[in-house]
Amino acid sequence: MNFRAKAVRTVAAAGLALVMTTSVAFASIGTATVAADNLRLRSAANTSSSTVTMAPRGSTVTVEEDAGNGWYKVTYGSQTGYMSGEWLTVSLSNGTVIPAAQGTASTSKKSGLVTASVLNVRSGAGTGYAKVGSLKSGAVVNILADLGNGWYQIDSGYVSAEYITLVDGNYSAASSLGASAANLAKSLVGSRYGYGGTGPRTFDCSGLVYYIYKQMGHPISRSASSQYYNNGYFVSTSAMQPGDLIFFFDRRYDSSGGTLPVTHVGIYVGNGQFVHASSPSTGVKYDSIYGYFAPYIVGAKRIG
Repeated sequence: MNFRAKAVRTVAAAGLALVMTTSVAFASIGTATVAADNLRLRSAANTSSSTVTMAPRGSTVTVEEDAGNGWYKVTYGSQTGYMSGEWLTVSLSNGTVIPAAQGTASTSKKSGLVTASVLNVRSGAGTGYAKVGSLKSGAVVNILADLGNGWYQIDSGYVSAEYITLVDGNYSAASSLGASAANLAKSLVGSRYGYGGTGPRTFDCSGLVYYIYKQMGHPISRSASSQYYNNGYFVSTSAMQPGDLIFFFDRRYDSSGGTLPVTHVGIYVGNGQFVHASSPSTGVKYDSIYGYFAPYIVGAKRIG
């Protein structure tokens, strides 16, 4: 009698265990490839939770469910936890592919403008990978993923993010003139400032942009005010593209008594930065359009 009772309890316990196991089982919804060097598998779907283990780049994980907010519940090896979709290229069972860094349901597209004269496309995210093609300055590419290590994945392979300027998804290719001008401006960073200088060794502010466009075979006026009045066409400062001239007015540097339209000019190079011949002490340098200079911006013009 005692044996029978014990056996019933054992079966019941086994049945309970079976029910519990069934209740937490789920079918996977796809697989994913890790696009970071060492991606953390976490105990919960947030960056504050503890790390269960780490998966190296290229690892394949089983995607159990979309946990929301850009996170997935996944199984890696024998361990289950959560990974950020920002670093996963997810292949769902229904055939949908969600590139890394685009979230769980993002339909927005990112485009990039090539600012190097020639940009190598490689088979992997690093200079050690084989070259599979090249892109010329001014080319626009679709960015499938930002790998977070200074490289982008594009349709044809991988490119260094250093030579790509992000633009919105509706962007039409900027002229190669502007892209090439911006690229030349970057190469002149570190040059000396010299009042009246038009290059190639020393520059003042308008002399720098005058020199750049002269080298492009598209000469413009010499002074900042003449460039503002006579060259190119005005564009919104919120829609600037690499190569656009950006103008400033600071009354502290206006010796005309208020008759000059501008007191300074630089060349926009993308990502909220412009290059300009700043001062004798700093020479040609990068600066942000959002910092100190923001209140002094009076307009932008596109050449070509």
